[in-house]
Amino acid sequence: MIVDQDTIIGYGLAYADNTYSQQGLVLSKFDSSGNHLFSRMLLDPLGEHLSISYNWGKITKTRDGGYIMTAAPTHGDAAWLIKVDHQFEVEFIKEYLDTINRSHFRYIAPIELSNGYLLSGAIQRPNYLDNSFARRVDQQGNTVWFKYFGDYDVGNVFNDMAKINDTLFVGFSTTETSPSNAFSLVQYIDLSGNIVRSWQSELNPEVGFARKILPTPDGGAIIFGLYPVEFIGETLIVQPTLAKLDTGFQIEWLRHFGLEARLGADVTFWDIEPTSDGNYIGAGESFVKIPGTPTRRVGWLHKFSPQGDSIWENLIDAPFPLVNTNQGTLAGVGELSSGSIVAAGETINGNQRYIWLVKVTADGCLDTLCSMVTAAEEEVAAGDTHFSLYPNPTSGPFTLAWAGVPPGREAILQLLDATGRVVWRQHRQWQQQIELEVGTLPGGVYFLQVRTGQGSWVERLVVRRK
Repeated sequence: MIVDQDTIIGYGLAYADNTYSQQGLVLSKFDSSGNHLFSRMLLDPLGEHLSISYNWGKITKTRDGGYIMTAAPTHGDAAWLIKVDHQFEVEFIKEYLDTINRSHFRYIAPIELSNGYLLSGAIQRPNYLDNSFARRVDQQGNTVWFKYFGDYDVGNVFNDMAKINDTLFVGFSTTETSPSNAFSLVQYIDLSGNIVRSWQSELNPEVGFARKILPTPDGGAIIFGLYPVEFIGETLIVQPTLAKLDTGFQIEWLRHFGLEARLGADVTFWDIEPTSDGNYIGAGESFVKIPGTPTRRVGWLHKFSPQGDSIWENLIDAPFPLVNTNQGTLAGVGELSSGSIVAAGETINGNQRYIWLVKVTADGCLDTLCSMVTAAEEEVAAGDTHFSLYPNPTSGPFTLAWAGVPPGREAILQLLDATGRVVWRQHRQWQQQIELEVGTLPGGVYFLQVRTGQGSWVERLVVRRK
């Protein structure tokens, strides 16, 4: 997800609704309140499933108002670079046949150049080890040069690459020396792919295994990693870590924070972005552990200062009943002109996955639960799928009206409070008008979610008490 002039651009996965299920890429545009504007789905004409993940397959805004993104077929041996205009019309799709082993290797976010793009990530080589790479392409995606970094016989992954200026870039990678040991590596690369300076950490470094890097105005960098705390048996326990490197790669400050968990449990940030007040916002996932209740996975937002001090954090539950199978993950984050923060990812209710948008105020308070859109919902988005609530605001009974839904369909109705918690839930036979009652709920902002077999929709409801 990215924010483009107060418009939210989401990039994810969906299934085509035709004679067979084909996984493709979905591009969606929402306004700053989370209202769905339009979507487009991209499919492989040969029928191959396409895929992205939290840490590979990313989207970037381009200077011409369009977007550039990476993806890969699930079973083929190619990566895709896709360029679309501001209406999501495809301008070109370029394939790169980089591997003989697997297709969904790690092409991370493209970086726009004055006359093309810089691509990077990791590719699995014939020996089944990942190697970091960078590829410079022209404006049509044609390769200008391609280079591997690191030793062929040692696993190495560019987890992030950032632009310093038009001719200098910095990559942050992890090199594995064994299944349980690794070091982190910072490499500054010029426009020709030459390494002009670099820094290598100690083995299993206190700064953590490389995940994200953010260049700072003073020429240094803030890095985010997963610090190896200890081994419990054969399980490596890690903890999220922020550190600041100066221009000489000396550590100015270091902060371990968040939960300790096994490596692979994904207590992590998937995205970190600067904010207009000079701070930073991280988005990812973590856990909530309360004695006597199931541990549950939640969306994680954490705002911190340029010195690594925590300003606020918000652990946001999936907007469903609080059981351990209902989970949330935030994979992208951005700032609106109002200063509010929008994050996007997925939320899971049982075995159903939903697109999840969350908006919080500048101080981290949950502002609104935005639209939750499923692949099936995209098929009916152009029809009469909008329901209305009246009176709204209400102090008692209110009516849910939706003329576009045929009578007889079953629906699940849930009312959520401003924190995303379900305050009541009903299973109703659908009618074009349904009378509901807020009962003794305190005054405030709530969100009525309607779920049918075709998808899920949300409307805001205000309850006023005298």
